[in-house]
Amino acid sequence: MSIKKIVNVKEFSDICEKLNSLFKEENKKYGHRYLPISAKSIVNAWGHAAFLYHTMHVWVNFSEEKPDGIIMFLEHINPIFGEKVFTEYFWICKNPKKSFTLFNTALKYAKKRKIKYVSVSCVENHPKSLKLQNVYQKLGFLKDSSTYIKKL
Repeated sequence: MSIKKIVNVKEFSDICEKLNSLFKEENKKYGHRYLPISAKSIVNAWGHAAFLYHTMHVWVNFSEEKPDGIIMFLEHINPIFGEKVFTEYFWICKNPKKSFTLFNTALKYAKKRKIKYVSVSCVENHPKSLKLQNVYQKLGFLKDSSTYIKKL
């Protein structure tokens, strides 16, 4: 197993396509309310060289040369706070041990880039949501806000 930072557009697109079955499984069991994960939309939004190199940082875990997990962090100046924030955008992995290795890889990268703030979230519908929230708190993250959604 290995973790790789993805900056190549074609590789990013291929990985998302290969992980689409995992996305669909997540959507059925514990996905976001109303809105399913869309590999096509992720690729359309972030599958550009400048984004993958400077803005949307992506790491993938490979098991037997096949992708089985991905984490994406958006590096941006938050327009509300005027500060650079490293925001978890997407995180899914079949292997729980490798899942946190992906997470720690992203945090090390943010520290190396001297980013002072990291924002993370979790899907309320997921059965491990409370456990993940506790882990975040043990790691020193403080709850900042909650988001609600309604279908109109």
